Amino acid sequence: MEENNKVFWHEAFFEALQLEFHQYHDALIFDNEYQLSKEALIMDVLVIKKKPGQQIDKNIGRIFKTHNIFEYKSETDSLTQFDYNKVVAYALLYSSFNTIPVSDITVTFAVTAHPRALIKYLRDERGFTVQTFESGIYYIRGDAFPIQVLESKLLPQNENLFLHNLRSNLDADDMTKIFDAYKGIKHVEPKNVYLDRLIQANPIAFEEAMDMSDVALELLLKVSEKRGDWLEKKLDIRAKEKIAKKLLLDDHPVDYVVAITELPYEEVARLA
Repeated sequence: MEENNKVFWHEAFFEALQLEFHQYHDALIFDNEYQLSKEALIMDVLVIKKKPGQQIDKNIGRIFKTHNIFEYKSETDSLTQFDYNKVVAYALLYSSFNTIPVSDITVTFAVTAHPRALIKYLRDERGFTVQTFESGIYYIRGDAFPIQVLESKLLPQNENLFLHNLRSNLDADDMTKIFDAYKGIKHVEPKNVYLDRLIQANPIAFEEAMDMSDVALELLLKVSEKRGDWLEKKLDIRAKEKIAKKLLLDDHPVDYVVAITELPYEEVARLA
């Protein structure tokens, strides 16, 4: 059939279904071209190997194929069976849209709260095997893709420091370890959102860490997305004064210290 005479059958199929089920007209709802989501279908993180055959020896990356999809749940969110099914569906769509074999895709869920209900669902209702690979890493076997769940607070801190501490109940020792480790890493953005969020979520621990590590103050000047605006909301006057004193001792001008701490000019001048 020539292209200009192409018959578009979808509308006819929709009506054909209704005709087939005409005796159930009062029992069924028919919705043509149902939109799955009012928002764009967006995956949290996609990690692609530059060299498909390269082996990743990191504990949370041993599962990796070429295309690796991540879904993150913060400390206040739980990972439900519906979240799980949604991300698996995303992975299938990604395979379809990009003509990527299913065998070359993995899915990783990163959570803080232990997904007890999800594991029960996967074992009891889906018949999958959930295996503890090592502390904080669970492999799910039986689905379309290799799938793992990372329970961040159980990941070994010596190997997964940054994921392990992605939460709001850190102490000064945790913060100091993060600052010291961060300083030794190359190829990271100077204004790092990770550190900015940790400082916002753990202001007291950060204040105490400044007494334990000179790196903390150095990083403070680099990581805040909007310098000082979170200080006004998260840190008290005493903490701001401590920061101001450290900055002044490092010969920063008064105007600069005022901009960083949002303390009154007169107060910073007095400290100077």
